[in-house]
Amino acid sequence: MSSLRNAVKRSTHKERAQPAARKHLGLLEKHSDYKKRADDYKKKTARLKTLTRKAAERNQDEFYFAMTKTVAGERRGPAGSASTHAATAKLKAEDLRYVHMRKVVDDRRVDKLRAGL
Repeated sequence: MSSLRNAVKRSTHKERAQPAARKHLGLLEKHSDYKKRADDYKKKTARLKTLTRKAAERNQDEFYFAMTKTVAGERRGPAGSASTHAATAKLKAEDLRYVHMRKVVDDRRVDKLRAGL
């Protein structure tokens, strides 16, 4: 009897689409979307929980020489690797050039789309 029950083709459950009247509210979250979001949230909270537990259980008397090279909790590299003013200015100039290039590309794309209308 159970073999007959398994032989019957079952229709797959399909989730409903977003009703047209509620289209202005945005994309309807499906179960799979909720599951991804929930799993991500659980993973993040579990990570925070383990980090807070580790911080609470850490040994206050523990010492490593690398700890002497830290400033305000941030780790610095070896001595002499601090970025100079010139290097920082160079990086900022590169960033500005990149932003300008992206603006030009986006402007061209907008012009192309407007011409197609």
